[in-house]
Parts: sequence; structure tokens; C-alpha cells
Amino acid sequence: MLSGDVFSLEGLLGTPHHSLRVTSVYLLRTNRPPYRSIAPERIFSFLAYPHLVLGDFNLHHPLADPCRSLSEREFTIATRYFDAAFDVPFHLLNTPWVYTRFPFDTVSQPSVLDRAFANTALAPLVSSWDTPLPSTGSDHVPCVIALKPPRIMLRPPTPHWALLDLDAVGKALDTFSVLPHPARPTPNSRSRWFDISSSCLTSLLTSHAPCKRPCPRSKPWWSPRLSSLRRDYHKFARIPRLDPSPLM
Repeated sequence: MLSGDVFSLEGLLGTPHHSLRVTSVYLLRTNRPPYRSIAPERIFSFLAYPHLVLGDFNLHHPLADPCRSLSEREFTIATRYFDAAFDVPFHLLNTPWVYTRFPFDTVSQPSVLDRAFANTALAPLVSSWDTPLPSTGSDHVPCVIALKPPRIMLRPPTPHWALLDLDAVGKALDTFSVLPHPARPTPNSRSRWFDISSSCLTSLLTSHAPCKRPCPRSKPWWSPRLSSLRRDYHKFARIPRLDPSPLM
């Protein structure tokens, strides 16, 4: 918490960035520039990983509240914060026309004081912004931001050539025959003949090799030798835990 205005929280997120920062903002009115309790440059900063900025900005701006009549002073103050957000850049998640504050008195009108901004790394993951929950007793309604996890695209299965059944392949190759060469070859017919013959031979080999599908966390540098050393390491590491007697 910085001066009671900004609170940042970082956590893990199942994205290629592996991190997510959530910054909660609460701005108070002041009599000195920027006429709010914290400058926009301290709220919006560039991050390469997903960053969500939300909270009570205590600002009025036509992007979120097009129907509201703003004074020149209100518009100037809000523009500083919106320009700082868009320069990073951040994207406004609020749906226009949707109010987030309903005052208890009958004089003030509903308004949009609660804002949510997502930077370019987070914006593709935002599924929706909405206010479906009932009031909690405050004049501000809760806002729900839904994030959709990215689809992990698995690599296609590939033949595991190290486990190729060589005996079966050898017997299959003894009976394999190439298609007859075209009687009157042309560049197109020769290319077609080669493609068909190559596909037949490839299919023969792949049919005798099991397939493997590497997971996203596969280590291409891992080897059977490392697996053997890892087993030996854990085997000897368990010995002191099983026999706590002091070494001589």
C-alpha cells in the first residue's frame, strides 16, 4: 500500500509470462496538481507481463460515461490519467453506459467512478467486464472481471524413431516396391511419381514407430543418462533420512 492509494499484488498466471500484477487504486481529491492523491505516472507503468489496474479513480470521463455532462476542469483532470494509461498502453475494460456508483441521496446522479484497465499482455485474456452481483451495502457495486486461460497448443505427435521396430521394418522393406516410373515422363508426372513413392515409404516407416507427443514443459536436452543419475541421486539422498544415526 502506497500512501493509502495504490496496492499491488503479483501472482502466478498460466500464461507464457507466468506472472500477473493486480494494482488496486483509490484516488482522493487534493488541492494541488494532479488534483488527485497520486500521479498517473505512478499508476500506469510498462510491464512485459499481464498487468491489471482497477479501483475507485474518482474521475469522470466520456469514454466510460458518455451521457455525463463534464466541466472543463473534470475533463482535464481525467484526461491526464487516461492519456497516461493509453500511452503505456492500457485498454479500458469498462462497458460504456454501465454505472458503478449509485448514491444513496436523491440529488446526485449515478456515475462511473470505478475503472479497470488491462495492458496489452493481459487484454487478450480478458473475457468480460460486468456488474452482475447485487449491492453489498455500499454506494459502489462490485465489478466482475473474467479472465480466460490461454489455450495451450500441444505440438502434434511425432514418430519416436529411437523405438523403431527394425526387424519389422526390414521385413516390410523386403516386400516394398516402388511404383512404376511413368512411360512418358514430364516434369509434373515425375514430381507426382516421386511424391507418391516417398509418401508410401514414409508411411511404412511411421507405421512401425510409436508416436510421442511432447508436453509444453518437455526438456529437449534431457537424456536417459540424466534420468539414471537423477534416480541415483534421490536413492542416496534418502539413506540419511531413513537412518538418522551419526556418521563415523
